[in-house]
Amino acid sequence: MNNPMIQIKLNEALEKKGRTVYWLARTSGIPHVTLWNLSKVDTQRSINLNVLSHICAALECKPGDLLEFVPDAEDEAIASVVKVKDAATKTAKKKGAREGKTGVSRTGKKLAR
Repeated sequence: MNNPMIQIKLNEALEKKGRTVYWLARTSGIPHVTLWNLSKVDTQRSINLNVLSHICAALECKPGDLLEFVPDAEDEAIASVVKVKDAATKTAKKKGAREGKTGVSRTGKKLAR
């Protein structure tokens, strides 16, 4: 199985606070099996926002302390496409400004760009 693109760093957060999955289950009211599954990279599939909220409240942390974005090949391809499109848009805007082109507003009035 491929690793998830967003990894839940529950073990790291628990270690930082000196707590255990068992303590978190008792404190937060989240079933131990749910937390155990979230603590294992191989069993991470998703996280309910309510569960995330309870974990953050118990550990006094923010969601960003628990979640890490790990891009895969598909994510990197999307980022490349976005960079190319952004560069093309910036080039087109600069070219339009240099040529002094005018545009038309929604009301039909000519606008200088």
